[in-house]
Amino acid sequence: MVNRVVVLGGGSAGFLAAITLKARLPDLEVTVLRSQDIGILGVGEGSTIGVPEHLHNYLGIGLKEFYQKAEPMWKLGIRFLAWGKRPHFDYTFSNQMDGHYLTLPKGTGFYCDEGTFDYVGVISGLMSHNNVFIRGPSGQPLIPPNVLAYHVENKKFVAFLESYAAGLGVLVRDDTVLEVLQDDHGITGLRLASGSTVTADLYVDSSGFAAVLLGGALKEPFVSYKATLFCDRAVVGPWQRTDEPIKPYTTAETMDAGWCFQIEHEHTVARGYIYSSAFISDAAAEAEYRAKNPRAVSTRIVKFISGRYERSWVKNVIAIGNASGFVEPMEATSLAAICLECTAAAETLHDCDRVLRPSLIREYNKKCARIWDRIRQFLAIHYKFNTRLDTPFWRECREHVDLAGAADIVAYYQENGPSVLWRSTLIEADDQFNMEGYLSLLVGQQVPYRQTYTPGAEALRTWQVIQESIRQKATQAFSVKEALQVVRSPNWQWPKDLYYVPLGALGINRPGQSLRNAP
Repeated sequence: MVNRVVVLGGGSAGFLAAITLKARLPDLEVTVLRSQDIGILGVGEGSTIGVPEHLHNYLGIGLKEFYQKAEPMWKLGIRFLAWGKRPHFDYTFSNQMDGHYLTLPKGTGFYCDEGTFDYVGVISGLMSHNNVFIRGPSGQPLIPPNVLAYHVENKKFVAFLESYAAGLGVLVRDDTVLEVLQDDHGITGLRLASGSTVTADLYVDSSGFAAVLLGGALKEPFVSYKATLFCDRAVVGPWQRTDEPIKPYTTAETMDAGWCFQIEHEHTVARGYIYSSAFISDAAAEAEYRAKNPRAVSTRIVKFISGRYERSWVKNVIAIGNASGFVEPMEATSLAAICLECTAAAETLHDCDRVLRPSLIREYNKKCARIWDRIRQFLAIHYKFNTRLDTPFWRECREHVDLAGAADIVAYYQENGPSVLWRSTLIEADDQFNMEGYLSLLVGQQVPYRQTYTPGAEALRTWQVIQESIRQKATQAFSVKEALQVVRSPNWQWPKDLYYVPLGALGINRPGQSLRNAP
């Protein structure tokens, strides 16, 4: 029976794992073993909508508390800049492409063959004006549910998680692992630099890329995504914000041998060039980065490998976060994957009353493998169809990127255009990107498809009226700075159920909205 858990790693993965396990199983003894040898990357990080859903719905962490201490910025989606033939297009967390205006005969995607995505929907309209919330009749911001993700500064986020974990009774211990002790049944203890040995019934490996327990001690085989994702390094460097607007989205911009991200924080801007070392040297990558971002003060190189371990749960070790798998940060999937893994682990332990059973572990591993494999196939489309540059890197991507599981979705689109008729069979119900994500990329990159419908003059006029209505709402909306002033006022009340998702939709069959009733 699992009574004691040791979490190795004091980053976002480690503390999210500890909080989730402790919140779901309050009687569990949970210790986070934090080591200076396992550092925190400390860069700005974006999320998908799944992260606030986990924090505020599954865990019930209060919005007011989180905003006061973690100071997140809002993220409505990703703007792909110079990504293909268009000047830009947007991938948002709302249904824009997988939508159908009743006054038009076809779905939205059929009217986006030309031009930009500035007013495809309200969210893309807001992004186009660097605004975040529509202004309601009373003058207050109208905050739509389940469309807001976060930009977080990693150090602030981890500090919040550590404090919150302590409030739940999670113990934090600072020490360094010198030796991993094991037998045929798994890990039997961790011998520490302090001279003591810590033991547990279950070990959570959140040691990052080192994967000290899963990859190092247990030698679990690694599944590489190199056939799809060629990038393996990043040069990153933030700068202090001056008078530029805070954009409510992540920017992804095409570069010679990869792409450049921009993540918005209140007082800093985080920028990084994700590239392939097979096509550009570190020095040349930094030079290209600095030419694009002359305000960057200091930079550093981060190396990574995209892929996953064959199994995330082996014997009495569960790997969560980068110790389980990693893909380059194109769609800000790392935190989302951590939250999905944490939920699955906590529900598995709860379901078996903390008495581990092989069949549950087997299904858990299937779930985690699908999480990573779906991210891989979604990212494949970003590279396969970006026609912006004719550099050796991008030619290689267009010719050789393995679409993996996305091949059927692409073939359907090429034959039928942005049709959503068979979304339920093309894309599994728990695929976090859903039809909206795939259509945003395929339509946004103007992937050719068999033309079966040409909008008539009346439909085009109707489309223009819709876009103008969106434009008017977006121009009058709250900027990020204006919205921050509102939500930080003493009288502000967050809307109830802002991130509510029925737990059944998450594959969780139990009553109740959240684990805690937080304001």
